Amino acid sequence: MEKETSYVKHIILPYIEKDCYGIDIGFGGDLIREDFVSCDLPVPYGDYEGYDIDIPCDVSQGIPVKDNTFDVVYSSHLIEDFENTESILEEFIRILKDQGFLILVFPDQKKYEEDCKLHGTVPNAAHKIKDMGLLYMHNKLVHLEETGFIDSFTTHMAKEVAPYNCIIVSKIYKSAMKDD
Repeated sequence: MEKETSYVKHIILPYIEKDCYGIDIGFGGDLIREDFVSCDLPVPYGDYEGYDIDIPCDVSQGIPVKDNTFDVVYSSHLIEDFENTESILEEFIRILKDQGFLILVFPDQKKYEEDCKLHGTVPNAAHKIKDMGLLYMHNKLVHLEETGFIDSFTTHMAKEVAPYNCIIVSKIYKSAMKDD
């Protein structure tokens, strides 16, 4: 069975510069690019095993990395598993350099549930956000801008990919963020 990142990799890779320092958060053994740092639970859930994790952690408890470390923060099918989307986004952005790229892949939850029904599968119980989709995620980024957590963002791509995947590639401007 093809993993989510492999399914969308050809769409995302053109947005990642050749010489960048990136992290793949919640990678599940399927890195977006082999030179990216892998970050996942110390004991990942699901049927994935037998892969090395560079940074084992629970992202909801913080990622043990200095602020402004990565040029690219990539995460696929993880953010929908947390009730507080904004706190997870804030953690991703905290470790992202100013003018770095935040790349998120996540389900349109309604389409995902329809796809599960169509194929007779049980939806992933870990999904917490019933309204998850492009508009939901865009609004979360707008809120981070409105509250001053980031200066601004520009979305280079916001796309739905059948049957239920959503992809957002955004450049994050955060020069006003306080350095620790």
